[in-house]
Amino acid sequence: MISHLFDQQLPHGVADLFFNDAARKRAVEHALADTFARWGYSEIIPPMFEYYESLAAEAGPQLREEMYRFFDRDGRTLALRADFTIPTARIVGTKLFDRAMPLRFFYVGSAFRYEEPQAGVRREFTQAGIELIGAKTADADAEAIALAMTALRAAGLDEFRFTLGNAAYLQATTRDLALSEADDLALREAIRRKNSPALAQRLDSITLDSARKRALAQLPMLWGGVDALDRAICVNDEARAAIEHLRDVVARLAQFGLQDFVTLDLAENRGMEYYTGVLFEGFVQGLGFAVASGGRYDNLIAHFGRSIPAVGFAIGVERVMMARKARVTIAPDVIAQQYDPRVEKARARGRIVEVDILDRDDAALREYARIRDAREIWWRDGRVEIRQ
Repeated sequence: MISHLFDQQLPHGVADLFFNDAARKRAVEHALADTFARWGYSEIIPPMFEYYESLAAEAGPQLREEMYRFFDRDGRTLALRADFTIPTARIVGTKLFDRAMPLRFFYVGSAFRYEEPQAGVRREFTQAGIELIGAKTADADAEAIALAMTALRAAGLDEFRFTLGNAAYLQATTRDLALSEADDLALREAIRRKNSPALAQRLDSITLDSARKRALAQLPMLWGGVDALDRAICVNDEARAAIEHLRDVVARLAQFGLQDFVTLDLAENRGMEYYTGVLFEGFVQGLGFAVASGGRYDNLIAHFGRSIPAVGFAIGVERVMMARKARVTIAPDVIAQQYDPRVEKARARGRIVEVDILDRDDAALREYARIRDAREIWWRDGRVEIRQ
């Protein structure tokens, strides 16, 4: 009976972390935060919950549905943050809009979404990411993508691949079609899944000119290298500008030496309610889901104040931990039989020293050092025993 009660201590989608798992998570978080800071980003810490109306701004129907909502004592609807981009947009739009641009922020913290738990998906998860605000250039987009790649390397992941698209191309191509929300979602889903038969059926049900129909029908095939951009049909100046902007971003990534890690995919339209331009996802070998995702969202901050362009990304810390091969341990370097000046000096040099506080005899201390996987034992008489 007691065991059954303990099994029910945690709801689905959350987890306890301790010992090596907790150390591994902190190691990933610190590696990511240090990388962001070295690129000139400062930390932003929004509240864990705020008014639902603010967090739901431009979130899209799926994200709004996944938010954890509750009421305060005044009857106002509150929600736990589902990501960091919308709170950051609120802060900039209401408090920082008159600062010198661009603003560079990074964050590391928990987010919450009511999703069905599965591999790589939790209801409480940790995001680490950046927001680059006040620049609408290919250089800004390339910096965000390059920083995402650099951060993954810093976290111990080298085998990655990024897919890169531009939401502006599809938006320009479907402009003035006056589709219902359901038809628009179905059209985008068929394109994103590269389901050409479903897409053809959907296009046949819409009144379209021949050029626009061909442009949409070929989207599932527009992926690969830069040559994919040459094959894109541009039905207006906005679509042409979106293609050229993507070409410029890839050229900037070449300056970072990162162009070989990118696959272009013009069918990508994830989060179209949110993104207005370049969007990207990062994948690593061995995982079937993205560990990083981001893009440009030039309309979001205007919901809270002045219109300011922005681009950003988030890395899933737990997903990085699933893919990360490096071993992090909390094993002490030294087990000391008693406190003496050597202990303080070693700790000052960064070594992990654990002092025995149970007055174990020699045999028991050796056994404890074995269990803790300590490298050395320091005896009270000054001897140092190196464990194999």
